[in-house]
Amino acid sequence: MRIKTYEAKTMQDALQQIKEELGPSALILNTRYITKGTKWFGLVPGQRLIEVVAGLASSKIADSSIKTQTTDPASEEDSNRNVEAVSLQSIRNALDGMFQRQVEIGINKELAQRLVYILDDIFSQFLSQQKELREEDIRSEFKQRLSQVIQFSDGLDFSQKEQQVIALVGPTGVGKTTTVAKLAAISSIMNHKSVGLISIDAYRIAAYDQLKTYAEIIGLPVELALSPQGARTAIDGYSNKDIIIVDSVGRSPNHEIHMAELHGYMQAIQPTEVHLTTTASVKFDDYVRIVDRYRTLDVNRLIFTKLDETTSLDTLVNGAYYTRFPLSYLGVGQTVPDDLEVANIDKVASFLLPDRELKIVIKELNPND
Repeated sequence: MRIKTYEAKTMQDALQQIKEELGPSALILNTRYITKGTKWFGLVPGQRLIEVVAGLASSKIADSSIKTQTTDPASEEDSNRNVEAVSLQSIRNALDGMFQRQVEIGINKELAQRLVYILDDIFSQFLSQQKELREEDIRSEFKQRLSQVIQFSDGLDFSQKEQQVIALVGPTGVGKTTTVAKLAAISSIMNHKSVGLISIDAYRIAAYDQLKTYAEIIGLPVELALSPQGARTAIDGYSNKDIIIVDSVGRSPNHEIHMAELHGYMQAIQPTEVHLTTTASVKFDDYVRIVDRYRTLDVNRLIFTKLDETTSLDTLVNGAYYTRFPLSYLGVGQTVPDDLEVANIDKVASFLLPDRELKIVIKELNPND
């Protein structure tokens, strides 16, 4: 076998040298990054290059030299395939630690693997088409692909002409009442919709009092429903409202009787949207149990609260992937209504692919940029 070592600024430059000298049948035996030309006793760094060791079986040397001198389309196609294969390997080397990092920050292994596959495919396409690896282009493509994996609802649809009944459900202590107040303010003050509020939390009078206080400040009517029939009566009484927002009683998903009561309320109310509301800091295993019990309420949106109390979005990301329900809102503090954000892909994409990590991968593929 004929073996030769090549040095180049980028992997693509090295592959081009190999293609021209050894032809499409060459095998890549090893790749590594090296630094050459250090000065001042190593105090001044030299140029960073990629070193590629390639080999070709002796019996193929003559054939390859002939092929490189012709313009046979089949030979050119084989060469391109070989270049792409090597490029794929360099990408996988660059992405080698990304899967492990995703798992370490709490991302589900299946999702982490899928995200790495997405990036693998993006970089492969860019390199095979000889596109410049620019951060903004890579991130834009990543967000587009990510939107097919994790869904976003863009919040309430204020262009809707038909009446909307929005119900928030979830365990105790997750901030449903405050979130209802934020949604009410956003709907009425910022989007000029007529809004009616209903509380079906008959177990905690303080919850109704809190919602009533918010309603008085915003200037909205609020009703307390003590039974499913009472809830239905309140809904009918708001026939002239654009949006009705229902604050439900916090229920433990492990309490079957309480869950059955809540199910009765939902059947009477017939909401157009049911937003499962939980804190972003809940453990994913607990979140799965919550979701599995609340599914019977026809949940079709996700709200995560108290993002200001955690630095990790792992449960948020895993939850959206696990349920396949779209993310609607994120609670980032207590201020009404400012601290309720429409869930958007930018925040999630930045968590999954931080700028620093993207820079490192691009640098490894283009060491001299």
